[in-house]
Amino acid sequence: MRKTILIPINQGFAFRYFMQTDIFTKLQKSGHQIVILVPDTDDSFLEGLRQYENVVLAPYHMDNCHEYIRKSRMERFLKNLRLFVQNGHYNIRTVEDICRTCLEGSFKGKKRSNVRRIKDLVFGILINSARRCKLLRECILWIEHTLFSPPIHSDIFKTFQPDLLVVSSLGTLDYDQFLMREARSRKIPVVSVVLSWDNTTTRGMPGAIPDHVVAWTENMKRELIELNDIPAKKVFVGGVAHFDHYYREDSFLSKEKLFEQLELNIEKKILFLVTKSPNCYPWNADIAEMILRAIRENRFVEPCQLVVRLHPIYFRRQNGRFTFQYFLDRYDTLKQQYNELVINKPIIASNDFNYSMPKEEINLLATILKHSSSVINMFSTMNLEASIFDIPIVNVCFEGNSYTGPTKARHNIAMDEAQTHNQRVVKTGGVIMVRDESQLIEGVNKSLQEPGSGREGRGRIKKEECGPSPGYAGGNIANYILGLLEEKL
Repeated sequence: MRKTILIPINQGFAFRYFMQTDIFTKLQKSGHQIVILVPDTDDSFLEGLRQYENVVLAPYHMDNCHEYIRKSRMERFLKNLRLFVQNGHYNIRTVEDICRTCLEGSFKGKKRSNVRRIKDLVFGILINSARRCKLLRECILWIEHTLFSPPIHSDIFKTFQPDLLVVSSLGTLDYDQFLMREARSRKIPVVSVVLSWDNTTTRGMPGAIPDHVVAWTENMKRELIELNDIPAKKVFVGGVAHFDHYYREDSFLSKEKLFEQLELNIEKKILFLVTKSPNCYPWNADIAEMILRAIRENRFVEPCQLVVRLHPIYFRRQNGRFTFQYFLDRYDTLKQQYNELVINKPIIASNDFNYSMPKEEINLLATILKHSSSVINMFSTMNLEASIFDIPIVNVCFEGNSYTGPTKARHNIAMDEAQTHNQRVVKTGGVIMVRDESQLIEGVNKSLQEPGSGREGRGRIKKEECGPSPGYAGGNIANYILGLLEEKL
């Protein structure tokens, strides 16, 4: 009997995880109907999905969700409260740091009235109480499910009568929480497939109750159980679907094609700098310039060239303009000064899906990574991805000095270092930690001279953080979802 799976997708990272992996391939081939909620059903980026008879594109009512949150002060309050709450009987350093920096950012430069101080005191008491009391956390979820479950997508549920809702979070990424609550009120099972490596430690407590959760690894499963109050029987460790292509030869361009496409020098080593979101780290270009100066001054033990991969968030638009144009201009200036620099700007394929990239762009990134001699980043998942290829990793843990714009509390690389998921990587010894420009140059030289150094640690990162079923995780996750459908037959 043909069943219906409902998958809401409103940004490019979720599109990549579901639609550009074997999760979609296997679900589509099963013959079951797949209804995908998208911001714009006419988006040309989605053209490839229209060829399938059992795939339906339906409107994701994002504006209605946004408006509901805007008008509901109590829901906004509870949502903010959840962001800072996890089970405080375990190590929740990450959530505590996020709470502190967010509050510091909110109060910076502002005078607080006595009423505001009282509200803040009550908010703090509620946060600390919820961290200590599971019953209170359950009450918060009950209140939101009972009072804040708007029937925003009732037309979708009535038209398609889905048998399963599959979302990319625990109700912590907007607007999964509303769909999850609405599905639950209709007794439709909900599967939460955790989208990102840090989502179980950085997003706070769940915003709705899933029936099943798909984790990347055993580490993530433990975080779901201990920090997020998810019963162990609900959690399936499926692996990392979007890492599958790293294990497949057809995902890569040839080395010659790569060097030709990016106009690289075949005689020089690739130093691959993967930038951090400019929201959190406005000094990416400073790090690039330090490396470029060292190349120009022959301070590296091998002839090198620098490939800088710009984070997709650099290309966020507001009112038709790039939000981070200042930083983009800085890279263009560096390019004019240094012919040793290649800037890899990801192709953003849709105006409606932030951070959406075509499959060719994903393959290009994999190829650059495969042929790099050193990967330089700032506490990103690239530490995991480089470990898959056993590429030496240099992790930057210091800040630059060129940025003169408004500072934010989150502009603090030490906070990134302290986060739970990053600490696991640091403690393996698989990354070279650098804390100033001199150490950066030394670290890159070490990665060039001793590529085997840190190999054991990178092996641990690959084993413990990159998930089971390498190359087959997407199919593994799809089989799990299809098995849940079979249980309903």
